[in-house]
Formats: sequence, structure tokens, C-alpha cells
Amino acid sequence: MKLENYKNYQNIHIWTGILSGLLLYICFVAGAFTMFKAPLNTWALHQEHTLPPIAETQYDTLIKKVLQAHPEASAQLSVYLPNAMPKHAPVQWVIEDEDTHQHTYWQASLDNDGALISRSTSLSEIGDFLDHLHRTAGIPGGDEHDAVGIYVMGIVCVLYFVAIVSGLVIFLPTWVKDLFALRKNKKGKRFWVDFHNILGISALPFHIIIAVTTFVFAYHDILYGGLQTAVYQDKPMFNRPAPIEADRGIENLLSISVLEDKITATEPDFKLTELNFSGLGTPRARLIMGGELVGEIIRGPYYAYWVTDPYTASAGYTAMLPSVSGIPGKVVNSFFTLHFGGFGGSFIHWIYFAMGLSGCLLFLSGNIIWIESRRKKMSTSQAVKQPASVRILARLTVGVCAGTFIGIGLSVIAAKQASYSQNDIQFYQHLAYYVGFIFAVVYSFCVTPIRAAIHSLYLLVLLALGCIAISCVYWQTSLSHTIDAGVSIVATCLAVLFAICARRLVKKQPHIPYDGVWQ
Repeated sequence: MKLENYKNYQNIHIWTGILSGLLLYICFVAGAFTMFKAPLNTWALHQEHTLPPIAETQYDTLIKKVLQAHPEASAQLSVYLPNAMPKHAPVQWVIEDEDTHQHTYWQASLDNDGALISRSTSLSEIGDFLDHLHRTAGIPGGDEHDAVGIYVMGIVCVLYFVAIVSGLVIFLPTWVKDLFALRKNKKGKRFWVDFHNILGISALPFHIIIAVTTFVFAYHDILYGGLQTAVYQDKPMFNRPAPIEADRGIENLLSISVLEDKITATEPDFKLTELNFSGLGTPRARLIMGGELVGEIIRGPYYAYWVTDPYTASAGYTAMLPSVSGIPGKVVNSFFTLHFGGFGGSFIHWIYFAMGLSGCLLFLSGNIIWIESRRKKMSTSQAVKQPASVRILARLTVGVCAGTFIGIGLSVIAAKQASYSQNDIQFYQHLAYYVGFIFAVVYSFCVTPIRAAIHSLYLLVLLALGCIAISCVYWQTSLSHTIDAGVSIVATCLAVLFAICARRLVKKQPHIPYDGVWQ
């Protein structure tokens, strides 16, 4: 490759990486923890939030009693069968305040005599908050579907993809020599370049998948609109079946056993887990049935879905079922399952968790390489003044990288504690994240970056230990000791990792040039 072309690709890789790296770091950290969204939601709950479980044969009775006593639940009603997670109540619905847009959660069950138990409750849904953080990088504005952060991350993922391609181009000429080479005895920058290359090459397919699928998710409405205008024109892109004439009273809802027989006739291995009703009592009534299909190309991170009419069980929308989706449906489903890691059960979720954390290190190492490449060296006994851009990026790198973990740690602890005291849980977990994140960024500008990094790492050790402690404190009121043990093990591993990193920085600090960006 000509030197001029090489430098052009190098500049493209550098600037697309710098412009997108920190936002991608936030998304990858949150995305790693989102792989266990449902277990985290369960971990944050206490027995005080639960209603008694019921037999599967009692669900039809419970649904009808809820709709009779609470007609507002007909707008959106979720039913969780015994094998679903979280197991806080068999039935749940949400009421949204039209003025404040705040959600009030209601849940219901049956007592030993078959009488209806219903109450409003506060749910943390910390896993859902982390998922929102993963999709928006914490950028405020817009609602859940049209959040500003989603559109921003769509643009960022274009830069991300360009950085991947340009990085691969500049790596190929020396790939034989540099593949998996980690030269610790060379200069510090050489080590970070090797480390960056290893992270990028070893997870290259994963990063391509994430970049492409995120762009599709961010702009799917625009993409569909373009297809409608250019291809389908006056014809509808999606043909909804006409509503079937039926008596849509509560008593005419099909039983769960009938619905289960209907879906297993199409997908024999479908294990029904949850049902989401909407628009009950209207011609547009809809039911989304979620269930496990291990090893298949499915639409969600955990479940495959089938959309039907809850009164007639008509064919409905079957594009999300692997066996009847056809080629277009399989292509769309593959975007979801590859992004969510929904094709291999818990093992793939752990692989994606590790990939998410390695992606964080990829973006962190890229920033460090840029900073070290532009740091002015001391040529005489006189100290040199580092460029403002280098100093600012060094502080932002420390603040954002540490602040993301600090914010998430505080948010998780706040969700568990506030969940016990029945406060406005979601407010406190949002507040905890942004306070932790902003504090870390501001602190990185108040002290030297190296001190900010060391202090932040020690704080992260304390937060990880705090997650373990709070699991122990609320052990008796926990819904799942297995999940508590899993959270404690992960927190222990992170605490050890953060402690090792802090110790290494403390040892390295005296050897860092006093006029550099880090000191």
C-alpha cells in the first residue's frame, strides 16, 4: 500500500474512533450488563413486591377477574406463567399518567380461596434502565421509542463501522507480524497498539454485527418509510389481516391451553412463557405470545414471539416464528438474535457479556493511543505544555470510562435499596447513575487524570463490595438466591479486577513524566 493511502486510512480510523469511542464505551458497558436484564430485574425485587404464585390452570380465571375488577387493564395486560422471569406476580399491567407520563405498576394474583388480590406497587426494572442506557448512551431527550440518544447512536455506529473497515485496512499489511503480538518490552504506545489490535481482530465479526444491527434498529422507521416510497408505493408494506367478527367480551377470551395448542401446532418446541394482551374488547385486540425456542433464530434476547387475535387465534403475524417466517422474516430475525445473543441460551449471553467488556477496552485503548501519539515529549530540562486537545481528551477518557461504571454501580445499589423501601425506585436509580457519572467526569477535571483514575478505581472496588453486601443484607427477602450468588460472584471478580488496575497505576505513577497529560 502506498504511504499516502496508508496515512489517509489511518487518519480516517483515528478520527472516526475518537468521535465515537466514548459514546460506544458507555453503550458497550451497559450492553454487557443488559445481557442479564431479567435476572437483574429479579435481583432488585424483594418478597414484599411479590404476590402468591398460582397453578397454571388458574390463569384463565385470574385474567377474567382482573379485567372485571380493573377495566383499565384491558389496554395492556401482561401474564407471566410459572416458568417466566421475574416471578413477582402472575399478572401485571401499567397505567400511565397522561400529564406526567409516570407509570404506576399494578399486579394481581389469587389467594388460597381463589379470591382476587390486586395492588399497585413500585418496580425497579433496573435491567430495563440499563437497556435504555445501552441504546441511548445516557443522552436525555425524547420518549422510549424516539429517544434522541437512539438517533445519535445510529450516526455514531456509522462512524464505528467506518473505523472498523479502515482499521482492518491499515492492519492487513503487517498482519503476519502483528497478529496477536503483545510487545510489553517496547515503548508504552507499542503495547497499547498491540493490545488494541488483539481486541479488534479477535472480536471483528462481533463488532461488525453490532455496528450494522444498531444502525438498522436506530433508523428502521426511516428505512421502512424509504421502502414504502420507493418500492411499495401505494401498496401497504405489511398486510394486517382484517378483524374477524367475534364477540369480544371478557368471557370469550380463549384459554391459555387452547392458545398453547395453537402455537405448538406450528412450533412444536415452543415453550410458552408470557402473554401480552392489548386492546382487549376492541376489534384491534392483539396478543403477543412469548416462549423459549432454544437454538433457533428468534426475535428477542430470550423468547420467540407470535402475534395473534386472543379471541380467535387466527394466523396473525407469524414472521417472528422461525419455521414459518420465510427468507425475509429470517433475515429480520437474524438482526435481532445476532445483536441480542438470543441463539444459544445462557452460554452465549456470557460470551456476549465478555465481548461487551472487551469492546470497552478496545475504545479505551484507542483513546490512549491517540493521546500518547500527540503528547509532546520533553526534549530539554524545561517542561513542555501539552496541547489542550490532548489534555481534555485524557481527562474525558478517565472521567467517562470510570463514570460509566460508577454510575451503573450506584444505580444498581439504589435500585435494590429503594425497591425495599417502596420509594420512587426509577427516579432514584436514574438519579444515582447521572450523579455518579457526572461526578466522575467533573472530578477528572479537578485533579490530575492519574489521580482521578486511581481514586475512581478504588471507589469502584467499594461499589462492587457494596453490591455483595446489599445482597447479603437482603438475603432473606430475595426472590432467588441463585441470582444473588451470581451477582455476588460477578461483583467479586470486578472488585478484584479494579483493585489490580488501581494497584498497577499506583506503582506506575512515579514513572510517568511529570509534564505529561496524566500527571
